[in-house]
Amino acid sequence: MLAAAALLTGCGGGEPDGLVLQVVAPDAVLRELGEACSGGDPFSYAHATAPYSLADASGKVVVRAELPEGDAKAAFNHDPGVDRVPTFCAFTVHADVPASGRYTLRLGESPPREFGFKDGKAMVVLN
Repeated sequence: MLAAAALLTGCGGGEPDGLVLQVVAPDAVLRELGEACSGGDPFSYAHATAPYSLADASGKVVVRAELPEGDAKAAFNHDPGVDRVPTFCAFTVHADVPASGRYTLRLGESPPREFGFKDGKAMVVLN
């Protein structure tokens, strides 16, 4: 079973202000959990310093920034007992925007992805 929904846990304390958006590259690359990562094929456009934008419901760009370094998260709930396991590369970005709005993420070759925040958090899985 995919563990992408669990990626939102652990955000808090000492983080910058703003809402938290997890951008997930579901690449299933073998990595050690927690190691720094970039998106593997076909998500190689998802990497630290990759430019992205968030637009509000009217289409106005409200955030322009670059992705931070990614963090390897378990792709499956099963622990195979080895150091390197299939992972997703997750990028945590902070957005100083109203929580009640709908937004569109534009990043690299991924089609625009619409999302909204719930309890200050949101997740976009690239495809």
